Amino acid sequence: MRRAITFIALLLCAFSAFADRVADWRRDQTAIEALLQQKRYAEARKASIKLTNHMLDRMAADDEAGKLFARTVALRAAAEDGLGNVDDTNWYRQVAKALDPQVALPPMTTPLPEPIAVVLTMEVTEKPEVTRKRDPEHPGSVTGRVTAVVRLVIDVDGVVRQPSISSEVPAASYAALEAVKQWRFRPAKKDGKAVATPFNMTIAIH
Repeated sequence: MRRAITFIALLLCAFSAFADRVADWRRDQTAIEALLQQKRYAEARKASIKLTNHMLDRMAADDEAGKLFARTVALRAAAEDGLGNVDDTNWYRQVAKALDPQVALPPMTTPLPEPIAVVLTMEVTEKPEVTRKRDPEHPGSVTGRVTAVVRLVIDVDGVVRQPSISSEVPAASYAALEAVKQWRFRPAKKDGKAVATPFNMTIAIH
């Protein structure tokens, strides 16, 4: 009986601690939104990166945490938009949507990118090859080995675009995409001409 009471008490403490943490994250998001409204984009970018890293190390693998995390990534996109970083704006806007399709995106002036016309891998004469690779960092909130399936497009310049994921662990998905964002490829070719191709991979996070 005493063990059961102790276990319940520990669960209640853990729940209370997480609730406090969520409240802190919401306050931080409100502060970032205020910076964006004041057009203090560099500060908003720095604050959103700091909050993202904090959440990666401490968030639970549940729906509420995932939605909060996606919102933080969306705020990062808005900060990049204010700084005129088009590629990063589009990347983090798409990552936020990949993490939570219902996420509310802040106002941005960067137009939504047009879908890239791709050539299926089976139709190319030369497949894409990795020329630069980076392993994902292991988020503190993720225990053990997890995997995330990453779907993207390798553009004609060898840069990865249009990120999407398939994972029930938002932290693992984000860590995988942050790593893949740094990858570079020798693009696929069809009849000697560089073409954009869809590319799927499974990223292991140890």
